[in-house]
Amino acid sequence: MEAISLVTVFLLFLSFTTRGVSARPSLGVLPPAVVDSSGNELLKGKYYDLLAWPNAPIATLYVSTISPLVERNGTCWVQHKVELFTIATPSLPVKFFPIPPDQEDEVIRESTFLNIQFSDAAVSHVCGDSLWKVINRPDQVFGQQFVVVGDNSGFTRPGWFKFERNSEHPRRDYKLLWCPVYVLDQSVRSSDDCQTIGIFADSDGIERLSLADTSVPFAFRASAEPQSDQYLKMSTSNA
Repeated sequence: MEAISLVTVFLLFLSFTTRGVSARPSLGVLPPAVVDSSGNELLKGKYYDLLAWPNAPIATLYVSTISPLVERNGTCWVQHKVELFTIATPSLPVKFFPIPPDQEDEVIRESTFLNIQFSDAAVSHVCGDSLWKVINRPDQVFGQQFVVVGDNSGFTRPGWFKFERNSEHPRRDYKLLWCPVYVLDQSVRSSDDCQTIGIFADSDGIERLSLADTSVPFAFRASAEPQSDQYLKMSTSNA
């Protein structure tokens, strides 16, 4: 029953994403643009590599990547890995779409609600879909609310992401937050109870993006769109 009600709310959420939403922090002057590691403005629908811990020193010949990790029931966690570059799992780029869509503004802006998405061609055949979501309840094994793509469990909660300037780091680093939403009077409303996205590492050293008390700094690097026939080799968890 719980799963059915959550699915219903999520469908309503999708139905009203273009109306009845106050997604901009305020009218008038637009918020500053989110910029990539080269200082260029992020544009909606374009692909970017998402870089976690961009200021943390990484040993020579190692790289940091973000990619899906197939979970027990077929849902895919979003994982972070630091690996030797010669054997590293490819980082799968993401794209961003503001909520609601604004045809006159192509720029991704700070503190503006948005959807985050992998390439459909790369992951939908494995994960079911490519849109980032957050599990509504703690995982039964790890006790964490993970960021996932696909939803075979039926327990994801409607919500949007947003980036905010990380005041403790350089200008091109950002906090990633997730904000739950609800339906009121046929309009989708955002809750003020936004939570930061951090990284949870299990006893095997596998790192997954999850809701956390401590935020992780993120940065962006422009990337090419994955090819429709590109094969993505994804790890499978036996947990």
